[in-house]
This record gives sequence, C-alpha cells and structure tokens, in this order.
Amino acid sequence: MRVIDFGRPVGAAHPPFIIAALDCRELGTLERALAAVDVAADSKVDAIKLARLPSGWAPQLFARAERRNLMMLATALDEEQISRLDWMGAPAFYLVFDWSDLELVARAAQTGKPIVMQVGTASEAELAEIVATARANGTGGIVLVQSVIDVELEGLEALRRHGAVVGIADRSRGVQIPRAAIASGVPVIEKRFVLRGDDLLCPKEVGEVVQDCEQLWASMSDDRRWAFN
Repeated sequence: MRVIDFGRPVGAAHPPFIIAALDCRELGTLERALAAVDVAADSKVDAIKLARLPSGWAPQLFARAERRNLMMLATALDEEQISRLDWMGAPAFYLVFDWSDLELVARAAQTGKPIVMQVGTASEAELAEIVATARANGTGGIVLVQSVIDVELEGLEALRRHGAVVGIADRSRGVQIPRAAIASGVPVIEKRFVLRGDDLLCPKEVGEVVQDCEQLWASMSDDRRWAFN
C-alpha cells in the first residue's frame, strides 16, 4: 500500500490530507494572499495551493505557511521554476500534466521532494511513464490527482492501477464529493474555494469541509481517531 510523506504519512490507511486551493488572481495582493494562508491554517487544512503565484510573493508566503505549520503548494511550469521554488523552500511540487513533460517530472523528483500531479488528459500509458519517471529519479513519491465533477468519481480506479497515492480535485460547492471520495478510500482531497465579493476566504466554509471530512473518516472504523487536525 503506497504512502507518501507530507510531514506525516498520507495514504489509504491514514487520515485524508486536505488541500485548500485558491487562485492568486482572485486574491489580488500579497497582503490578501498572506491573510488567506492564515485563514487556511486556522481552519485546520493540511495545505494550501496557490495557483498563478507571482514569484515575488513566494518567499513571504512560504515563510508564513511554515510558521503556521501549513504546507504550501505552488504550480511549477518549467525546470527553472522547479529550481527557484526548491531554493525558496517549497516542501513539494504541484505539476499539471497538460503543461508538463517527463523531463519536468524527473527534475522535480530529483529534489527528493514529493510531487502532486494533476493528471488532466493523461492516458494510461502516459500515467505509467509519469509514475515510473518519478520513482526512477527520486524517493519523494508522487500523488496522482484527478479532477472530478460528481460523486461517481470517474477515473479513480484507473489511477489506482498505477500503485500511486491518489487524490481528487473538487470545484463544487459543499462536501458531497469529498465525502464520496473519503468513503471510497481517497487520501488526498483538493478543494477549490472561490472568493465571493470582498470576502477573502470564509473560515466557516473551510472549517466545515475539514470537520465533515474528519468526522466521516473517523466513523469508518471503530479504532480510528483524527490525530492530526
């Protein structure tokens, strides 16, 4: 059974790892991005993913996330960004298949840090190459994340055949899709949060997702306790 180290073990037999995903274009300023990190930490998610992260913001955001005991993920689009993010102290790398090649996967793996790969349109053969490349070039491990649109969680069984840790990326409102994923043994839950009006990020909404996920996971076995959040 595959397990990846994200500061604590993450895999099918461990509590789900919850990522709050936000877009820096919506945040608009570094100050708002720093505040979003604080809200995510207060809401007890495990990580925050900031899409389209300006390079000038990264050092302060990584430092803030580290102080708040929160993993911060940033998307790397080329090998130069891998090197820059690695130098800044990125704890892991978020890659997107549609913008990546095997050289980028290899470069990320060579840092020894985990990779989270949004699988996009990757075929079975391409996924096999990605996983093999990550394992041949490093020991950090890889998570394969599938975007899902409903509780049927289409595509996850195909991901599991590659022996990697799997996850979902959910853009819907509510907790129905995360609940279905956890019930089916998915250990990584990426939940997209959309800013509404002048609201930075609603702590109540994020906290409810975390609480619901932890309660469901704990209820699935008599000997389970939520030990991390």
